[in-house]
Amino acid sequence: MKIMDDDRAWDIYDELVDNYFNMRVAIKENKPAIVNQERLAIMKDNSATRRANILYKIAMATESTSSKEALLAKAAEVLTGEMTIPVMKIKYYSAGEVGKKLGISAQKVGRIANKLGLKAEQPGQNKYGRWANSKSQYSDKEVPQWLYTDEGIKAVKKELEE
Repeated sequence: MKIMDDDRAWDIYDELVDNYFNMRVAIKENKPAIVNQERLAIMKDNSATRRANILYKIAMATESTSSKEALLAKAAEVLTGEMTIPVMKIKYYSAGEVGKKLGISAQKVGRIANKLGLKAEQPGQNKYGRWANSKSQYSDKEVPQWLYTDEGIKAVKKELEE
């Protein structure tokens, strides 16, 4: 996850302050068109700041690491206009989805993956998949789940064929 550095944060702060002072100068010089334009820009910036602040507060209140990261990234995007979470370029599949593709149970997929040592240490990833947090189907708890890549599916399928 890309973290906003101090320089970018100060640039945003400087822009907000500059807008404020430009509006004050325009008011003193009695230039209504500039005042209205600056006022609108400041209102938009303030709105974005309030939305980002709300997202930040929600992120700090959640116990889910993945949700916290997503909310903080969204708050940064609201302020900077930049998406800070990379778009997933790799498709990931749950054990249930892999099982459906291969005609076996999700439990059997997991047993084969464990036998072959496909799963990385938590939290982590490798060419066969990655760990992600998901909601337990039996409670409100968040539990680690191994998600498979196409390489992981190929390895499980190869083991089945042997």
